[in-house]
Amino acid sequence: MQNVAPTRRLNRRSRDFLLAAAAVFLLGAALAVTGIALHVFSLVVPFNRGYAIYDFTRKAMLSLGAGLAGVSLLMALRAVTWKTDNALAWQLGERLATELDRRFVYIRNISKRSIGYIDAALVSQHGVLVLRITRRKGEFYNEKGQWLRRARRGSWRPLRWNPTRDAVNDALKLKEYLNDFQLRSVPVYAAVVFLRDAPDVVFSLKEPAVPAVYASRLIHSLQDSYFAQSRLDAATVQQVVNLLYR
Repeated sequence: MQNVAPTRRLNRRSRDFLLAAAAVFLLGAALAVTGIALHVFSLVVPFNRGYAIYDFTRKAMLSLGAGLAGVSLLMALRAVTWKTDNALAWQLGERLATELDRRFVYIRNISKRSIGYIDAALVSQHGVLVLRITRRKGEFYNEKGQWLRRARRGSWRPLRWNPTRDAVNDALKLKEYLNDFQLRSVPVYAAVVFLRDAPDVVFSLKEPAVPAVYASRLIHSLQDSYFAQSRLDAATVQQVVNLLYR
């Protein structure tokens, strides 16, 4: 199995975003300096008929410059913290690579404006399998789209993070993305994957909207769904891989 991530593209995006932040900062600094200069060296006297407009303009330039400088700092912070890989997805990929051949392409850390963020997707002749991955411990109960977690005192509490909802949203967005490229026939599946095995993680399922599986049994657990049959030819598989990886 090919375990890959679009690291170069994401690094390039981070670099481009950092350059954009620098440009915004320079623009903001120029406006702020101009506004300060217009305060220090007043070009219009207070009793002039146009003084109110002049005063508003210099104050607006100063405020806008300061605002753009603040935005640029947030952009720079986003650029340097851009996630270029997913350690959990890589770990799952390394495990799957021991069981699947090179016809399977496992793409981790997918991040696109039209899709959003996806932990990983397995692409093969079976279709596309979107994965939501977690290392959480505990005892869980899933009924359809709802999740509960057993608290320390034994009571069940709603899980704030809903992996089923996230997996479904990821799959729907990916399906829409493929449709834009005339790939409506490509089936998209979804699954929630727990990296830890029992007894660290124990879960019960009742009519789950999305399969939840242990990483160690992912292939076995999905034999009757995703892995049940071949649905795509090699050319279509490669086309999907290109779209998700680039």
